[in-house]
Amino acid sequence: MHDVTVILAAGAGTRLGGHGKALLRLHGETLTARALRSAREAGTRPLLVLGHRAGPVRAALAEAPGWAEEDVVDCPDWERGLSASFRTGVHAAAQRGAERVAVVLVDQPGIGAAALQAVLAGHAPGRIARGLVAGSLTHPVVFELGAAQATAGLAVGDEGARPYLQAHAELVDAIDITGLAEAQDIDTPEDLTVWADSPPTG
Repeated sequence: MHDVTVILAAGAGTRLGGHGKALLRLHGETLTARALRSAREAGTRPLLVLGHRAGPVRAALAEAPGWAEEDVVDCPDWERGLSASFRTGVHAAAQRGAERVAVVLVDQPGIGAAALQAVLAGHAPGRIARGLVAGSLTHPVVFELGAAQATAGLAVGDEGARPYLQAHAELVDAIDITGLAEAQDIDTPEDLTVWADSPPTG
């Protein structure tokens, strides 16, 4: 099965001073490079969705082993919110022949290859699989392509997949990845400090 991991990395990171999260470094590696590596290590094809400061992010990718330009897509309307980059990613995944689409956020460095593999393994045909950490639903989210396209069609603003997932809760399976992942986002300088002081994870 051809699995594509869509990495949403287009936002401006306003709470981080508008510098964007894709260029943040953790243990010497940009969050973007880390997400690309995790997607490959999980056995999927990475697809990085860029928007804010796309040029500098691309330049920084020179240090990421094995990345290719076809692994990157630009979201022209990224300022319209997470939903715009989600739609761009799903459309590009379809063009690349994806049968399943896994969605991750670049600002969740604690969700790596092991967690992604677990949610992919727990995904059943006709269902949607979501990560569950300490009782809270989080990423990755794994869809069959058709469901991902339907979800993207309903996405508005910064809601992303949430409206579709809430409206079709009966289709969602929670895959417990507690112990494999940390679900905290990096939204503030304080969050980055916490992660910088933590041991590296896969």
